[in-house]
Amino acid sequence: MNKSPLYNGVIHYALVLMKLTTLACFVVCLMCFTAIAGTTYGQKFLERPVTLKLNKARLTDALDKIAAQNNVKFAYTDNVLKQAYRLNVNVEDKSIRETLAGVLAPFNLTFKIIGDVIVINERTDATTIAGSQENQKQARVQGRVVDEQNLPLPGVTVKVKGTTIAVATDGNGNFTIDAPDNAALVFSYIGYILNEVPVNGQTTLNVQMRPEPALLSEVVVVGYGTQKRSSVVGAIDQVSADVFEGKPSVTPIQALQGTIPSLVIQQKNFEPGQSPNINIRGIGTLGRNTPLLVVDGIINEDINSLNNLNPSDIETATVLKDAGAAAIYGSRSANGVLLITTKKGKKDTKPTVTYNGLVGTQVPRITYKPVHSYENAMLRNEAAVNADLDPIYSAAQIRQFKEEGDHEWFLDAILQNALQQNHNISISGGTATSSYLVSAGLLNQRNNLVGPDYGAKRYNYRINLSNDIGRLKLTSILSYSRTERKEHSFNTGTLIVDAGRTPTYYPIKDANGNYLTNDVLSEFNPLGILEKGGYRQFDDDYITANLNAEFRVTNDFKLKAVFGGNLASNHRIERVKEILFQPKGSYGTDRNTNDFNDKNLFLNTQLLAEYNKVFAKKHTVGILVGVANESVTNKGTGIRWKLTDPELGIPVDESEFDRTSYGTLGQTTETSLNSVFGRATYDFDNKYYGEFNFRMDASSKFNKKNRNAFFPSLSAGWRISQEDFMDNYRSKFGDLKLRASYGILGNQNVDDYQFQTRYKPSQNVYGFNNEVVGGIDFGFANPDIRWEKAATFNIGVDAGLLNNTLTLSFDYFNKITRDILVEPAPVGAFGVSDLPDFNAGKVKNRGWEFNANYRFGGKNFKHRINVNIGDSKNEVLYFEGDQQIKYFDEMGVMLKTGMPMNTYVGYKRDGYFQNLNEVTTGPKPTGLTVAPGDIRYVDVNSDGVIDANDLFVLGNPYPRYTFGVTYDLTYKQFDLNIFLQGVGKRSMFLRGELVEPFHFNYSQVMYQHQLDYWTPQNPDAQYPRLAASGSSSNINNFRRGSDLYLYDASYIRLKNIQVGYTLPSSIAKKVGMKKVRAYVSGQNLLTLSGIDFIDPESTEFDNGRGVGGANSGRGYPTPVYYGVGLDVTL
Repeated sequence: MNKSPLYNGVIHYALVLMKLTTLACFVVCLMCFTAIAGTTYGQKFLERPVTLKLNKARLTDALDKIAAQNNVKFAYTDNVLKQAYRLNVNVEDKSIRETLAGVLAPFNLTFKIIGDVIVINERTDATTIAGSQENQKQARVQGRVVDEQNLPLPGVTVKVKGTTIAVATDGNGNFTIDAPDNAALVFSYIGYILNEVPVNGQTTLNVQMRPEPALLSEVVVVGYGTQKRSSVVGAIDQVSADVFEGKPSVTPIQALQGTIPSLVIQQKNFEPGQSPNINIRGIGTLGRNTPLLVVDGIINEDINSLNNLNPSDIETATVLKDAGAAAIYGSRSANGVLLITTKKGKKDTKPTVTYNGLVGTQVPRITYKPVHSYENAMLRNEAAVNADLDPIYSAAQIRQFKEEGDHEWFLDAILQNALQQNHNISISGGTATSSYLVSAGLLNQRNNLVGPDYGAKRYNYRINLSNDIGRLKLTSILSYSRTERKEHSFNTGTLIVDAGRTPTYYPIKDANGNYLTNDVLSEFNPLGILEKGGYRQFDDDYITANLNAEFRVTNDFKLKAVFGGNLASNHRIERVKEILFQPKGSYGTDRNTNDFNDKNLFLNTQLLAEYNKVFAKKHTVGILVGVANESVTNKGTGIRWKLTDPELGIPVDESEFDRTSYGTLGQTTETSLNSVFGRATYDFDNKYYGEFNFRMDASSKFNKKNRNAFFPSLSAGWRISQEDFMDNYRSKFGDLKLRASYGILGNQNVDDYQFQTRYKPSQNVYGFNNEVVGGIDFGFANPDIRWEKAATFNIGVDAGLLNNTLTLSFDYFNKITRDILVEPAPVGAFGVSDLPDFNAGKVKNRGWEFNANYRFGGKNFKHRINVNIGDSKNEVLYFEGDQQIKYFDEMGVMLKTGMPMNTYVGYKRDGYFQNLNEVTTGPKPTGLTVAPGDIRYVDVNSDGVIDANDLFVLGNPYPRYTFGVTYDLTYKQFDLNIFLQGVGKRSMFLRGELVEPFHFNYSQVMYQHQLDYWTPQNPDAQYPRLAASGSSSNINNFRRGSDLYLYDASYIRLKNIQVGYTLPSSIAKKVGMKKVRAYVSGQNLLTLSGIDFIDPESTEFDNGRGVGGANSGRGYPTPVYYGVGLDVTL
């Protein structure tokens, strides 16, 4: 039996999927068995030998040397290991166990093993109370210690203040200790703020610990590894899982908006399934500016694939901004790198079940409203009379409109409130040598447009496993995501703008349920299209597998192998159904049925070697070298039919096969990238840091002679606070570090096979003898196409104040991108423009960013504040032609050397002509007869004529001063989170019916915000006088791009607010739970902006130079969310 290419493609991918799944299942089973049979490796490394000689050294430095020599990890808090602790050490070939016992004993410290980490804590041996306290009345105090999420906290040191009496909490966070009635108990634990609680005769104390602010010992994810925050010398920002919690964000990208300085996220459209603009540090190239995405070490060039990830599965999100941090990713890192690390289980923990649920409603915010029907008729008459035309409506008609009142506005009729719900459940835990996490999630977001079951659903499943077998560590990650989305068959922007254009004296349906057309919408009815005009249905499957094996050859040297990939299978079916309107008009007479399938297979193999060693006791050296291959295969099929069965959508006898259909033979692309990369780090005495990163890439997207490229970077840091002369600053304030970097980053965002001539069959090239003749389309090759390269300089400072409770970070950056791909100027008599892009652009992008975190509080109130802000400004340094202006309706966009990209150009208003004398003597466009109330423009050259010589630079569309503010407050069991986000400066060019009343006669409505128009009694109005479309006044006022269309789109938005209550742990425990929290959540509740009749975030520009036409306010309305949530931990 013959099989179609589509069938064979499905079989091929199914086999690949089965192989990956079988391999993953084998590894999972292997790890589960070894988790049972494995030995406790953590105790073995205590027998490793130590040779160390130090004189009057800090205890922290001694531990750092031991860690570097033997490649072990220590964990401790600053309040346990004080900087004042100094000692002499002279040991040779002693075990770590013996050495630690000797160096910790003088300071009443001890250690224990948790997983593969050595935790330093105060000694818990109970002793008698000294001196005057012997005769005080003793009380047995018991209680429970929990973390910020009300989960039990084992291993917390509970100490009677002023004594050496201390105990540690057990696995459930419980403790029992004897203490005087008037004593105070001090609670201390790694990574948490010291908590002192007076006994006051109480016998039961339940204590909640709060995390310390970003500790210098915090682990930060970097390219192909991790580093301590104290040793980071690149521009790196990281946020944790709390930025995703409790937010009704559909995707992780939405939740990240405003949380990281200079991570610019702009939601162009709020319709379900739409992707926002996202960039790091603004726009730096004329092409694509999206950052590289890396999830659990696996690279993905499509940033939108992050939408397949469940936000509740994310542990950290890290942004690599400068060359020092990003150069190790080479050819894709010029626009920055976004690293996502997913949650994993913890070793030595009991199974924990967690449920998070959030259910609410989305209310579409319509920011503009029409005037009443009778007012609209009167205003149309006024516009007609001002254009020397007869009135359109009689007095009797206007009176009738007023008596009948307004019909339902079409835009209100096609919108509705919509349900949104998020449900997530996870199970995690681990033994001494293994850990596991299994999670599942469901998102259900209904559409605010009316229609049969429009909306999106996403199902997520994930399993993360790790296991230690002696020197071998195995990790496997398997995740599956399925997204189902259904929407109408037409264009959302067109439906919204047409519904808004219709005045309220027209009904949308009659008594018999017929969909009605009218003088404005003479051919179709938007409600009819939504309810009965067909649909587009998407069902996308996305599988990610990641297998990781790490083998420690010696204490200093380890090898690592990673194999992973993504398999995406996307299916879309489109059906257009025929519908007839009354009294005329129709939609979908072709009854199209289209069926599309796309497959994407990405495979990534990595082999790495890492060496870390301490020399001469103060010189710490680290070397990482790796090789990698990335292979991408894309295949697609598309089948199009016309005149299909009206009920089933399948081909019938009268159906026509559309010859634009295609199969995988014409829709297959394959690319590959081979890479060598590495990093060398140097640390002298925890004060001076140096780092070198490099990557050499060979990409199949380029000709052989241009295929290879080298991307290096150098970074340096000086931790000033570690100098002896800074002891006083360090003890009173905190940390202080300077850092700088310079390097070359790459960008290979070019279309596939651009260095080759591409041929493609075309069905309709020209007509001959009354018949359509096919032919061949081809794209010109550019064999010299090569990488874009960005030279990036960064300098920054990190500072701690108030004993590191206030941390500050500031960066300045300057990036120059060369060899940018640009379109050639049209050449030849016929303006041939289908020529290949070539490397001839140069752009500079510079800016700064600031981040501050502050934690403070008392006995009951705990506060945390984060403020971040960033700014960037680009400048075109060179492109062929020097200047280029493109017009999109009235909007002019200029690309010019010495100016920012996509600069708005147009005329500048000089008030209004107020009388006939000003009309006679003032400057005017040639051929137009203007009148009082029309716009008067600035005549730059004073020649009395308004023309192209009078254009101004009006503004720039890209966001500047992007910022976010987070405030957390807890009071006993109550918590409050407020998140503000916004843009400090941006220009928006808005055209169409939202600016021009009765726009082009496409629209016959006037909105309430347009009522401030010029009349003799209102000479300083916002808008010019009313005049019918086509008149000289209308052409002068609205057919010329000017600052009339320019608006201040800066804004501040109450992005999210949460108010929660956590059940006391004693009550939760009685019902078999560790934690129960209920909360209410709101999103997009309030927006303050210079423009109030459109969402100020909306934009007509993509994430680069691309523009989809002037912004006409056709976007899906901003959804305002109100919901309730529940978090339960068992």
